[in-house]
Amino acid sequence: YMTTKKTFNFSEKFTDLEELVASFEDQEIDLDKAIKKFEEGLKLAHDLKKHLKLAENKIETLKQKFS
Repeated sequence: YMTTKKTFNFSEKFTDLEELVASFEDQEIDLDKAIKKFEEGLKLAHDLKKHLKLAENKIETLKQKFS
């Protein structure tokens, strides 16, 4: 069977993080839900940072290759 590689959509993930932050600012939520959302936000931030680092490394490699 075929495996499909899920692509990382940076814009979509960043929007998800912005919406998560906005939910903390716009409404009161109970502690359990807040902790779950906080954890989700940390994971999104981590994934975004990791993706940015990969892009940065790729750009640096390309710059070295063509300079």
